Amino acid sequence: MKIFTISMMLFLSSAIFAQNFNWTSQNSGVTEMLNDVFFANSQTGWAVGNSGTILNTTNGGQTWSTQTSSATQEIRAVFFIDASTGWAVGGSTIRTMLKTTDGGATWIDLPANSITSNQMFDIAFFDVNIGWVVTYDSIYRTVDGGNTWVNETYTNTVSSPRNRAISVTSDTTAYVGGSRITGVGTRGADVFYRNLSNSPINWDISAINTFVNNDEFHSIEFSNSHVGFAGGTKGNLLRKTGTLPTDNWNLNFEIGEDLTIRAISFSNENNGMFCASKTIASINYTLVYHTIDNGDNWSASPDSIPNLLLGVVHAPDTINAWAVGANGSIFKGTRSSVGINEIGLNLDVNIYPNPSSNVFNISINSQNKELINYTLTDISGRIIEKGNRNLGGSTSIFTVNVSEYNSGVYFLNLRTEEGEGTFRLLKK
Repeated sequence: MKIFTISMMLFLSSAIFAQNFNWTSQNSGVTEMLNDVFFANSQTGWAVGNSGTILNTTNGGQTWSTQTSSATQEIRAVFFIDASTGWAVGGSTIRTMLKTTDGGATWIDLPANSITSNQMFDIAFFDVNIGWVVTYDSIYRTVDGGNTWVNETYTNTVSSPRNRAISVTSDTTAYVGGSRITGVGTRGADVFYRNLSNSPINWDISAINTFVNNDEFHSIEFSNSHVGFAGGTKGNLLRKTGTLPTDNWNLNFEIGEDLTIRAISFSNENNGMFCASKTIASINYTLVYHTIDNGDNWSASPDSIPNLLLGVVHAPDTINAWAVGANGSIFKGTRSSVGINEIGLNLDVNIYPNPSSNVFNISINSQNKELINYTLTDISGRIIEKGNRNLGGSTSIFTVNVSEYNSGVYFLNLRTEEGEGTFRLLKK
C-alpha cells in the first residue's frame, strides 16, 4: 500500500488554494465556436473562431465587436506581439493566414506560397519579424513578419509527426507540442524542439519521461526561456526545467485520463494557469487550475466555469484572464482576494490509499484537541458529502467512502479555525 503524505505547511506562505479566479460571462454577440483568445494587455484582446470569426475588445470585454477579413473557414489560433501587430491562422479546404498592423481594423491575406497545407494549427512570434507556424505535419519559419516562409525539416528520429501547438522562447528556439509514431508503431505525445546543433536546422524529439501511448500534446507554453509546460489528451501536464532544449520533460500534474488539457497561459514567470473541459450531468464545465510558483504547486481544486464547452484560456497579467469556447461563449476571470482563513493547515495529513476504488483513510496528526470540518466535492464543485470530526491531540483517522460514486477526481477540503487546505482524491 502506497501512502501519499502531504504537509500543508508547504502552502503556508504561498496560499495557493486562494489563487483561483472569479469568472463572469461576457456578451460576444456571436454563436460560432471560438477556438482561441489573446490579450495584448488588460483592455485589448481578440477571440477567433469558426466561419472566419474575429472579435475584438478595447475595454476589457465590456463590449466585443466583429472585425472583417477574407476568412470564411475556421480560425484556430491568434497571436499578437503588441496591441497593433498580430496574426491569425486556420483553414480546412482553404488556407487561412492573416496579418494586421493596426489592431485588426484591417486584416490582410499573407501569400504563404511555400506552405502546402491548407490546415494551420498554431502560430507564435519572437518579435515583429521572426516567427513560426505549424500545420498538420510541418513547421515553417519566417524572418520578415510572415511575407515569406521556409519549411524546416525533422530529424530521422521523428516518424509521422502531428503538430498542435507552438511556443517560442528566442529568435532561434521554439518548441512544438504534438505526437509521433514510436518504434513499435504506437502514437504517443511528444515535444519537438528546434535543434540548432544540426545543419541544416532540423526539429528533433524531446526526452519524455512519462510517455503515454495514444496521447497527444494539444497545448504548450514556456514561462521563461527554459521552463516549459505541455498538456496532453490523457490529463497529463509535463514540465521541462533544464536550461538545455534537450533536457527531460517530466510529469508535473495529473487531472484524470478523460480530460484534455486544452490551453496553458503564463502571465509571468511564476503565475500561470491551464484548463480542461468536462461534461457532468449534461452540464459542460471548463476547469481552470492555477500556479503562483512556476508549476511547483498547482491548485488542488480548480475554478469551475459552467456552460463553457471546449474552453481555452489566456491571461495577460496576474489579475485578469479570459476563457472562450463553444456557442460564442466568453468569460472574464478576475483574481479572487485572499481570505483570512485561506492560509493552509498547520497539520500533517496522510491520505491512503490514493487512488482508491472505495475508501480513503484520512490520517491527521494534531498537537491540540480541535474540531475539523470536511467537505467532499466532485470536479464541478458539487458537494458530495460534508461533516466534522474531533481531533484528539495526537493521530486521528477517519474514512471517506466513495464506493457509490463515479470514477474520477474529487476534492477533500479540510478546515479548522486556523486555516484550510484542499486535497485531490482519485476514485478508480
